[in-house]
Amino acid sequence: MRESTIPVSVISAKDLQGTVSNANEILAKTVGVTVRNGGGEGSSARISVRGLEGKRIGVFVDGRPMNENSDYADINDFPLDMIERIEIYKGIVPAWLGGSSVGGAINIVLKEFPPGYYDIAYGYSSFNTHKFNSVVKHHEEKLGLLFGIGIGYTYSDNNYMMDSPYYDNLKIKRNHDQYKKLLTGFGVKAFKWWFDEVEIEMGRIHSQKQIQGIEYDIRQAHTDTKSYMGKLHLDKTDFLIKNLDLKSDFMYSYGNTSFVDTATIRYQFDGTPFPCPSPYGGEVGRYPSQAQNRKHGFMSKINLNYMFARQHTINFNSLVNYAYGIPKDEVRDAALGYKNSFDTHMTSATHGLSYEYKTKNSRLMNVLAAKHYFYDTHTTMVNPLKKQERYQQVHCKKHDLGVSESVRYQLFPSLFLKGSFSYDVRLPSEEELLGDGWVIEPSTNLTPEHSRSTNVGLIFNRTSSSGNNLQMELNGFYTYLTDMIRFVGGPIRSHYENFGEMRMTGIEYEMKADFNRWLYGYGNITYQDLRDTRKYEPLTQNPNPTKGDRMPNIPFLMMNGGLEFHKENLFGGKGQNTRIMTDLSYIHEYYYDFKQSNYQERKIPTSFTVNLGIEHSLWNERLFISGYINNLTNAKIMSEFNRPLPGRNFGLKIRYVHR
Repeated sequence: MRESTIPVSVISAKDLQGTVSNANEILAKTVGVTVRNGGGEGSSARISVRGLEGKRIGVFVDGRPMNENSDYADINDFPLDMIERIEIYKGIVPAWLGGSSVGGAINIVLKEFPPGYYDIAYGYSSFNTHKFNSVVKHHEEKLGLLFGIGIGYTYSDNNYMMDSPYYDNLKIKRNHDQYKKLLTGFGVKAFKWWFDEVEIEMGRIHSQKQIQGIEYDIRQAHTDTKSYMGKLHLDKTDFLIKNLDLKSDFMYSYGNTSFVDTATIRYQFDGTPFPCPSPYGGEVGRYPSQAQNRKHGFMSKINLNYMFARQHTINFNSLVNYAYGIPKDEVRDAALGYKNSFDTHMTSATHGLSYEYKTKNSRLMNVLAAKHYFYDTHTTMVNPLKKQERYQQVHCKKHDLGVSESVRYQLFPSLFLKGSFSYDVRLPSEEELLGDGWVIEPSTNLTPEHSRSTNVGLIFNRTSSSGNNLQMELNGFYTYLTDMIRFVGGPIRSHYENFGEMRMTGIEYEMKADFNRWLYGYGNITYQDLRDTRKYEPLTQNPNPTKGDRMPNIPFLMMNGGLEFHKENLFGGKGQNTRIMTDLSYIHEYYYDFKQSNYQERKIPTSFTVNLGIEHSLWNERLFISGYINNLTNAKIMSEFNRPLPGRNFGLKIRYVHR
């Protein structure tokens, strides 16, 4: 995987086993990747790959796009015990993944569990956090059917202490940040229905989240989300003709998200009441809300791979998404005095075609790819300043094209050279184009984001006769992003707009090594320089005062490192294995607003954290007992926009596996 033509980091099962942190924390240790959390369990998290983040990064599970269902599911919903590996593509998104991204993509590959298997795990950690998950597999060999059931439950009070970023010497206990999430799923695979594999899955997700106040004490506002999903997967080799392989997925989802914000009084953290901006109430925004946002979604992905010679492969990928949103908020409509939310329709499609060539000895590999992007939207816009013709039907349809070229050459048996160039497009998301039905208004005049990126890298990979492995990778990258989309707040409703241009340059280095049979270590460093290159301020001819300045709220220097000691039967006995791990993380201080002075206070301070973990397995890896301490030194850590994160915390976990 690392020796493909595209820049990619791979987190293997070896890197995942035994840790009791979540997928986001694993990603944060990866070279070129940062993860910014908004708080504790269940809080929003933004994944950044080489400085590009959020919707610019595609997220996939087994090659299926997850971004379209990010309102309901999160990558942390997948326990690490169930993940085979995580692939992080940088700069270029493979055409076979589909979707529209300009910064890269993350693909989570889940494990294929054997028949007659069950796995049950429970973990307890700081801030009254409980996690339970279980998977059961049963094989009816005569019928060629494999049945599976999975369940996952998370609960957390998230009641850690924090220093107020707004008031000096004020410590706050987060008292309104409770989080609950229940996931259930059922699936069946058939192996005798003409297709090599037919898989049918159904799932349900229910989550509840209180909203924690930072500037003042929020006591009642909360969200509640229920969603249902069904999926059909078809897999066939030699489909219709020899050497033509088919993989296809069809998925339907329905979700209902409620947002309740009807309190009539606001409070300071000392208990002092003060009035809401609107006489109708509301703790979070300027107006109250009791919203119900229903959404139907359909996704179709078809991938055809044809190898017409040992050295030549053509791949075609088609990804189509349709979303129908039905928002409703009568409380907010009454406060505003007019209807504020309307149905939305959006269809998007990405079609990709790639050609791969490799020499007979596989020393040279080249991949040329092209993509076509399309979207079509319908909704209603509101102009609150007009009584006549207040509502306007809007329709937007656009096409775009992208292309990429990547090559890999084997200089020596253990040394590879990579190079790539891409012109990528990111279509505006449903929320960016159509709003969310109550707080964010439509912005149908948005244009897609465009990026031009280049990457050059060297990879060294050698395994000694004793089995010890050494991997080193060095990459330099350059990206120029235009038509950037950003979120803009407003007095009544917010919206998205095309912001301008940004240039990124950087270098990253990573090393992984088995020092001997019982000691493994890794280290990486990333330097990325993101600069504002806009000539003028948005929608004006006024010179841009921040041209050439570093982009705010994005770290530019990060380092990670770690050691793992592992030994069988360390404490005697048989069938036992012990692993002791430590991880170090460093992020240099950076500004969360454009830097205007060296004395500016709008900066997030340098953070250095140390984590420790231990895992002990018994009965030939059937019973696992593990524990960890995060942020051992209790360092003060701030997230984006200077929001406090948890200090020292611990966790314990027990897991039983039957194969």
